Formats: sequence, structure tokens, C-alpha cells
Amino acid sequence: MTVALVDFVNEAPPVSKLGAVPQYLRPCVGGSAIDVFLRRVRETLSYGSSTTLISNDFIGRLLVLGVVAASEAYFREVLSQSMTLCPVARSAAAAKTINLGGLLWHGREGFSRSAFDNSSFSSAKELKSAAQEYIGFKLAESSFGALLQEFDKVCQIRHGIVHGDGVLPGKNAVQLDVPPQQTPVMIVVRFDQLQEVASVVTTLVVTFNRELFALMCQRWAIEWRKRDDWRPDLEGILFSRIWKVFLSEEERKVRKGKSKLTKQACMAATRNQFGI
Repeated sequence: MTVALVDFVNEAPPVSKLGAVPQYLRPCVGGSAIDVFLRRVRETLSYGSSTTLISNDFIGRLLVLGVVAASEAYFREVLSQSMTLCPVARSAAAAKTINLGGLLWHGREGFSRSAFDNSSFSSAKELKSAAQEYIGFKLAESSFGALLQEFDKVCQIRHGIVHGDGVLPGKNAVQLDVPPQQTPVMIVVRFDQLQEVASVVTTLVVTFNRELFALMCQRWAIEWRKRDDWRPDLEGILFSRIWKVFLSEEERKVRKGKSKLTKQACMAATRNQFGI
């Protein structure tokens, strides 16, 4: 019997295909973008006990991907909602294009999500660019410089996990200041490393949420009121929309002094700060 050349190296695989794609899906749990992020990170970390991460190298790497993916989902959602919410942001994004497929899928109410279908927020450069270009939010060096440097390190590690099956690529090694090695090196994520990754990513996301909220309050107080389409009779409703997009109900449940941190108190503080 003649053996085909391709059979020398390994056997022919079986025919395979996916089942119905809807079987892979379920509805998302609602809430503000920050609350969805916090829940996902908490759930992800629950799988990363010290014992589990010592006995299974690949689990730690997968959990790092989960944490970074949660941050990417947060940035997409909060930028999308900011475009819908803020007329200044809409002006900044007016010249951008979106995918027709995304528009058909998301529909009229969620059209702004289509803007980020081809975007990745797995680097500081991409995040800064999207925030500036789509909603006019400049990530100030004083608030974000150090945070973005640490986030970039996490993203370099993520790249090695995704594209190298855990083997650290040379490009990422150089950017992480890892000395040259005689043999390839694996990325290993134990309990302490996973907690560090989660802390870096969470600090960036929470800071982003706080600073963008403050910017929206400023725009509500100043820029929105200068526009021809400003409706003084709707100022309370518009502030409520800002509040809903950025408020963390998850944190509010356990936060000290929450009785003083109400929407009404925040709106009064905004009025006082900007003299309106």
C-alpha cells in the first residue's frame, strides 16, 4: 500500500464543525460599565486560589486574559455610552465611520457600540487615542501616566499568553526589560502575580471612570449649556443620565458615608464648583 506523504507526519483529523452558535450565548447581566467590570474581575479572581495556580500553570494565564478582557469591555461600553450621552463627545466622533454590520446588529439604540468593533484596548496607546478621538477625553499625564505604564506591562504579558501559548515573545520581552535568555521562557502567573495584574487593571479602570465622570459633570455645567440645543428644563434628567452611566452600585453597597454621596448632593457640588 502506498502511503501518502501527508500521512507520514500524523493521521488525518476527523471532520469537525461547530454546533449552533446561539448555544454558545446567553444574555448579559445589566448594570453600569464599572459595575460589570468589578463583578467580572471578582468572579475571575475567585478561580485563582493559591493552590490552583501552583498546580496548573495555564489557569493563571487564562485568568490574566479574563481580567484584561474585562477592562477592554469596560472601555468599549463607557466610551460608547459617553458618545450617546454627551453632545461634545458626539461632535468629536462625528467624522468617524462605523461598520454597517455592527449597526445592523446593535440597532438604533446601540449604534455607538459599532464604533469599537475593530478596536482593541489592550495597549495604553490605543486607549489614549480612542478616548481623545471619540469623546474628546485627554488622559492627563498627571493622573494616568504611571497607570498606563503599568497597564502596558500587563498588555505585553497578555500578548505573550494569547499569541505565544504562554511563551514570551522577544518583542514583548524587550519592552518588558527582560534580559536575553538561552532558551524560550514561559509566562507563569501564580497567586501574587494574578493579584498584581488585577490591581493594576482595576486601578486604571476605576481612575478612568472617576475622571471621565468629572469631565461629564463639567461639560453638563459649562459646555452643554453653551449649545443651541441645550434644554434648561431637562438639566436634572441629563445629570441623572450621567449619574447612571458612571455610578458604581456595587461599591455603594459597602461604601462608608454613602448617605452623603447622593445624586442630589453631587449635582449641588457641581453647581457650586462651576458657579451655576
